[in-house]
Amino acid sequence: MRRGMITLALSLAIGGLSAAASPAGASAPAQPGAAGGGVRADFNGDGIADLAVGVPGEDVGNIVDGGAVNVQYGSTGGLLASPGQLFTQVGSAPEAGDFFGEALASGDFNGDGFPDLAVGASGEDAGAIRDAGAVSVLYGSSVGLRTAGGQIFTQVGSAAEADDGFGFALAAADFDGNGFADLAVGAPFETGNGTPQSGAVSVLYGSSARLSTAGGRLFTQVGSAAEPDDAFGFALATGDFDNDGFADLAAGAPFEDAGAVVDAGAVSVLYGSATRLGTARGQIFTQVGSSPENTDLFGFALATGDFNGDGRADLAAGAPNEGVFSTPSAGAVSVLYGSAAGLGTAGGQIFTQVGSLPEPGDAFGFALATGDFNGNGFADLAVGAPFETGAGTPFSGAVSVLYGSASRLSTAGGRLFTQVGSAAETDDEFGYSLATGDFNGNGTVDLAAAAPGESVFSIVAGGAVSVLNGSASGLTTAGGYLFTQNSPGVGSSAEPGDFFGAALASAVPGPTATAAGPAAATSPTATSPTAAVSGQLRPGATRTAAR
Repeated sequence: MRRGMITLALSLAIGGLSAAASPAGASAPAQPGAAGGGVRADFNGDGIADLAVGVPGEDVGNIVDGGAVNVQYGSTGGLLASPGQLFTQVGSAPEAGDFFGEALASGDFNGDGFPDLAVGASGEDAGAIRDAGAVSVLYGSSVGLRTAGGQIFTQVGSAAEADDGFGFALAAADFDGNGFADLAVGAPFETGNGTPQSGAVSVLYGSSARLSTAGGRLFTQVGSAAEPDDAFGFALATGDFDNDGFADLAAGAPFEDAGAVVDAGAVSVLYGSATRLGTARGQIFTQVGSSPENTDLFGFALATGDFNGDGRADLAAGAPNEGVFSTPSAGAVSVLYGSAAGLGTAGGQIFTQVGSLPEPGDAFGFALATGDFNGNGFADLAVGAPFETGAGTPFSGAVSVLYGSASRLSTAGGRLFTQVGSAAETDDEFGYSLATGDFNGNGTVDLAAAAPGESVFSIVAGGAVSVLNGSASGLTTAGGYLFTQNSPGVGSSAEPGDFFGAALASAVPGPTATAAGPAAATSPTATSPTAAVSGQLRPGATRTAAR
């Protein structure tokens, strides 16, 4: 969570506890395609998925919380077989509180066949404009990501203002079908037409000359009038919901009021076309499978994938503060299915935690990612519950997996995982961010799950990422591993409050990517930032702007 832009007064709905939220990030997903969710991120074009890891709390020299991104390259030996890279902000000198790396998205913005990486820094000052936010872009090549030709963008379609939070959420996809990935950027705290923190989403279009503001456009909430604190653009995800060959965009507004229901949350959908993204046919959805309730935060996290194998992307939307019967803030995930007419509520589903009973404050649905973990041709769904208390260990976290089929997502065969490669500890927050990709090139999709609150020995909140491998029987802990910034081949070293893993981006190799979400599609899958969501709050919290 961006410090200095939002003050959190966390009153967790359990026992009146207060806590500080750590920076978060997530990526939003891809079209029915990308067999492996999240951001398509084979940055060096070797055919094996790579992983970008956001470290928004990283100090750059003596610049506190300037932020950084680690990149680990996939190989037949996994993500640690060769040395990775470390990047700090591109296009601008790092400044205290930039939080570079809190959101990530990958797409082939210049059409050269190598996916590129967009990195959010929503705490970046634009001149004298505090926390206006910015997005940097690093371009892929045969030798991996490079700063050469890198770019930095501030808000498109509106003048930068204090506390806009531009870059808080990112997603990439080819919205106009011209073969170049485009970039959607959330500024959820934008004040639009005098409406504080109503939120906005800017879109920049790709070309052979890289990303550009030419033709760029800013969108406010679709399907509902903007209201104070809606936070439209808090989470983003992409997918071709109507299978017309153009990627579409889903944008969460988790603090949207549904009538008199405060902070119930909503998701708007904008459809792509040869004339680019537009509001024509735009839709807005509130929670599916359950009546909206106060502070559900529906739309907090988003992910797309073809769960029923019909060739159209479907949408998973988290409501991590949903009460499950009498259990407050246990969390839930709704699923809306694609059709020739686009997304719809017909056949929609709602799921609560799989593999464990819901408990107060679990926040199931806080992070989402999709991938075909068992190789059966249907996208599966991974759901983070980072504040799950496992075996008496508060906020150690967990990840549940639901499997896709011709009859849609199901809890059959579903499973819950706790941290791999390390014993669960208090405040690890395993499952805070998620990403998928075939990191070892064996043909099955694997899952990366971060625990940014993990203490690296005595280094509090240094952060860690666990990898679970896919197999014909689904995800498994066999061969799983954990790495931190102190692991061999990972750039930098763990420091207190780095929050390594607060954002993740990865996916299968392929030119036009979608991300947290980029673009194209070939087989059924995608992810969320972690989704897609970036700079997340801990659910159950109230928030006030510190302006």
